[in-house]
Amino acid sequence: MKSNRIILILIFFGIGYVLYYKDKAGPIGSLWKTVTGVFQSKGSDLEKKNPYKAPEPDNEASATKGDEKYDDVATATNKKSTDKKEPTKDEGSIFDKIKDKVFNQDSQEETTDNGEIPDFALPAIRKSDEIIKHKNYTLRYEEDYEVPAWVAHKLRGEYTTGRASRGDNQFMPDRKVKGNSALSGDYSSTGYDRGHMVPAGDFKCCQELMTETFYMSNICPQAPDFNRGIWENIESRIRGWAVRDEELFIVTGPVLRKGLPTIGRYNNVAVPEFFYKIALFYQPKSGKTPRAIAFLLPNEALHGKRMNNYVVSVDEVEKATGLDFFAKLPNELQAKLEANSSWEAWTKIQ
Repeated sequence: MKSNRIILILIFFGIGYVLYYKDKAGPIGSLWKTVTGVFQSKGSDLEKKNPYKAPEPDNEASATKGDEKYDDVATATNKKSTDKKEPTKDEGSIFDKIKDKVFNQDSQEETTDNGEIPDFALPAIRKSDEIIKHKNYTLRYEEDYEVPAWVAHKLRGEYTTGRASRGDNQFMPDRKVKGNSALSGDYSSTGYDRGHMVPAGDFKCCQELMTETFYMSNICPQAPDFNRGIWENIESRIRGWAVRDEELFIVTGPVLRKGLPTIGRYNNVAVPEFFYKIALFYQPKSGKTPRAIAFLLPNEALHGKRMNNYVVSVDEVEKATGLDFFAKLPNELQAKLEANSSWEAWTKIQ
């Protein structure tokens, strides 16, 4: 009997030891991963939800550009589910409502400024341009391509932290576009990601601002490994610079030209061959030296490539796109900033 108790104690001690060290580095952790890996589905990694991939089209749902009944296939599907009169989140208990209000308070707070983008941060605008303004970003939409030519936003360091959530990644048609924007369903079964021009991660401070980044007017077709690879790395690096510098102005977009391939079940959405992103530091009252940096990258998988290999001058981006960036800056300053784009000037600043 005594020996049995000792064996049981040793067994319980061994189980506790394994459970304690299973998630830590070392032989126990490695053994745990090996054993549990045997019982996991081989396709589990491939089946993880991809937040950028458009949902597969519903054969029973239909949508056209400007459809009044359904904005999109996804909207149609959501409409069907709500027609069943199932309880929604708003119909939860009083406790749930109080809990959401208390624990999600940080994600609902407003920004400390009105998000207005100064004229000097915008590309030159012609009378014929279709300009769309949202709370914290402005864009020029191109109906012929069903993507934006450029999207400009102000990025403050304080915007990059908070509890705002991507939620269900509800990509929405933009009703502000005159002829209506592309639809999420245009990306279904195409192999392309719905790539943000203004990243959702730039507005972790505030749920409203993050949600606005899911308008389809802010989206372009991007190769998956590009969108989730070097492009995401550049977005993250710029957020770090915004924290350091307090405030930056960002202009992002595709390089558009006639004859680009298209995707789309409902609209002809151009697939750009290149994308650019420009960051401007300009705080005249601070006394600090203004500077700009630009990236120009092919829309393809760039495994093992470093982002600094794709730094170009703003002048080069202007040549590729035909756009005139920072047109409202003083001429001499504009010429200087656009001719010089230095990776070292941004990375070596303390």
